[in-house]
Amino acid sequence: MSSALDLESAQLLSPDQPRSRLSPKTKKVLAGGVGLACLGVLAIGHFDASSSPALGAATLADDVLDTTPNTTVQLPNATAAIDRIGSLPDPEAMTPALTMLALGDWGGTLGKENGDPGSCCVIYNGWVNPNSYRFQIDYWAQNYVAELMALSANELAPSRILSHGDNFYWVGVGLDNAKYRFEQSFEKVYNQPSLQYVPWINVMGNHDIGGANFICGDSEPYYECSSPSELVDYLEHRYLAQSSYKSPYGDRWVLRDHYYVERVERNGVVVEIFNIDTNYAEGSGGKEVCCQCYGYAAKYNTNAGVCGNTERGAPSCAGGSTELYDACINRINAWADEGYTRARADIAASDADFTIINTHYSPHYHMNNEKMLKWYDLCNATNVTLWINGHTHGFNHDIATWGTHFIENGGGGGYFTANSPVIENDLVKNQWLVEGQPYGIFELSFSKDWLKAQFVTFDNDWVFGGFDYSKLKVGGIARGHCWYIPSAHSDVPKRGVECNSSVNGAIGAPLWWS
Repeated sequence: MSSALDLESAQLLSPDQPRSRLSPKTKKVLAGGVGLACLGVLAIGHFDASSSPALGAATLADDVLDTTPNTTVQLPNATAAIDRIGSLPDPEAMTPALTMLALGDWGGTLGKENGDPGSCCVIYNGWVNPNSYRFQIDYWAQNYVAELMALSANELAPSRILSHGDNFYWVGVGLDNAKYRFEQSFEKVYNQPSLQYVPWINVMGNHDIGGANFICGDSEPYYECSSPSELVDYLEHRYLAQSSYKSPYGDRWVLRDHYYVERVERNGVVVEIFNIDTNYAEGSGGKEVCCQCYGYAAKYNTNAGVCGNTERGAPSCAGGSTELYDACINRINAWADEGYTRARADIAASDADFTIINTHYSPHYHMNNEKMLKWYDLCNATNVTLWINGHTHGFNHDIATWGTHFIENGGGGGYFTANSPVIENDLVKNQWLVEGQPYGIFELSFSKDWLKAQFVTFDNDWVFGGFDYSKLKVGGIARGHCWYIPSAHSDVPKRGVECNSSVNGAIGAPLWWS
């Protein structure tokens, strides 16, 4: 793999993003992803590893996590904590009033029928290794996850599907090719009866607005922009190509704006989803989009390895044009700033039982210190229940001292899975990091008092076929890490309790790297 592809896979902050004010650390690196995990440690060289937390007797009665360095945070499961959940009923006895599914980074490239792996797979010396274990799963991973979602939807009958962006690898869609890409990458993949009429609540990821390639044009191949105004116009075209799409199945594709609110009410339970464009993040975010380095590397016949470290004004960044770069990054920053301002006011005024931020990036995995603290302040001040995002192609669950839960959910099958090391700080502690490199989704089930969030992946009955999709044997659902999160209006500690059914060990596929 090239260094540029390594950086894209790890999806971590670059070394110049300081976090010293909050003294974060890498908590653990799992053996299943040694190659990219070690790269991630190098990419954030000042983090060091420590042991993972144990579960057991706990401090649920205290509403603030112990942030003493190297302290293990211990939390109870639901049964052990039943006498410490205040006036709320036993979460294990909850009957969901409504359910949702959530996935990220799912929109793989086309051409697999003709043998083109595109975004799906680990590349060795310029090509895939069809004899490798994980290639058998990677090649058609998006379609496999769609089948997994359909199994879950058959059981849960979800009211919504939350999508965290990177809907169309590598570079998004233009106005002229959007219809075809939607048909091939969306409608034909998620066509199972249990999914077909469920609304998808979407945000844009970095790959939806250009990735790191040329931005101008309304269909591939996209070309070098000639002026700042042209660049900004085509940035908006990338958004418009997705937001204007009308699905023939109940208009199920929803992308109303760079910021919008989706309110769901059912059986007396209210959930509000605040969909926010955070593409100004540092982890393969706004800078990489605006530099368009892969486009310029091809133009000048230079090694794309420079794209991991290019900067404003460099020839590999917008061809050295600071005017092009600034126009682009200013527009992306404006989307995020507007989203922040509106979300802060809307969440503060919300009467919902649960408030969810749906976006592409995580504050502590992908943003610099200033942006991270700003979003933390919003979540704390407005009592956000859950922040759920993609971008990193793996899964983890973190809990803030004030009670907001952060779930990374980026293994939807559009790009090969690659977990990052855990990043913690004085305000947010890790509770779970998936083992191995499995694909999967999250199930979200709501009662009046509890949100149950559970990781879902393939059970052991699945048979994967590599290049040959006809060899697929669909198995069943393996449910893993699971947490009960109390409603926004409850008087109990917001960190909640682990489900009795929670499985934190290795499940799903692939479980190792090669």
